[in-house]
Amino acid sequence: MQRVCVVTGATSGIGRETARILAARGAAVIGVGRDAGKCAAAAKEIRGSTGNPTVSILVADLSSQAAIRDLARQIAARVDRVDVLVNNAGTFTFRRAETCDGLEMQFAVNYLSGFLLTRLLQPLVRASSGARVVTTSSGSHFSGRIRWDDMMLHRRYNGLSAYNQSKLATVLFTRELARRLGARSSISTYAVDPGLVKTEIGLKGNGPLVHLAWKIRARRGIRPEQAAASLVFCALDPGAEGRSGLYWKDCAARPPSRAARCDQDARRLWELSEELCR
Repeated sequence: MQRVCVVTGATSGIGRETARILAARGAAVIGVGRDAGKCAAAAKEIRGSTGNPTVSILVADLSSQAAIRDLARQIAARVDRVDVLVNNAGTFTFRRAETCDGLEMQFAVNYLSGFLLTRLLQPLVRASSGARVVTTSSGSHFSGRIRWDDMMLHRRYNGLSAYNQSKLATVLFTRELARRLGARSSISTYAVDPGLVKTEIGLKGNGPLVHLAWKIRARRGIRPEQAAASLVFCALDPGAEGRSGLYWKDCAARPPSRAARCDQDARRLWELSEELCR
């Protein structure tokens, strides 16, 4: 039976290469991107390069909760199950920005969009015989902490600190999702660190100094197709089956930060996230 895979952030970088590899392995891929033109071009290119006609990329701005809810309805209208959900969409903003829902942009896109989409697609995920939820995290989570008293970072905003917080949240989310599903669940969850990658995430919506710093940093990075390998491993490989709630890098489970191993914080974040998504 053909796997059904949903990949957010599928028009560039890691997400595009993840969608491509999944399509090359025969999966029916539903990608998600923000720009209609890029979505159409990426879908056409992936179909052509893989010879897989079952690739489509839907348009949705994942900074908007209304758009995420509409996206979930569109996916439910197309398929009766989701075997793999890859929450990969991400952003970086040097200066503080808010979404249309009044949330700090990086927290909303990098973490909360995946939290909400996973919840909305849960009936389709449960319909799979062995679904996997893969969320792109980062080694930056080691420097992150959840600002419980100012989670939206109204005071003393720092772009890197906001990014680190959002990536710590993805690891806590993965841990708590596994706990809530239970040890006997057929659904497995993974937080994946793709490593330092040559992508354009730091170039979007930022000024020339940030562009220069990001380009210098990215020179040390690996190619997106190399980074995508770890996401695909957790999405498909038998070696990752059932190893739920863990943090992965280079196709192996690794210890996350001490903050990411706090079950109390994971539960607290989940409950707060539910309130933010009402």
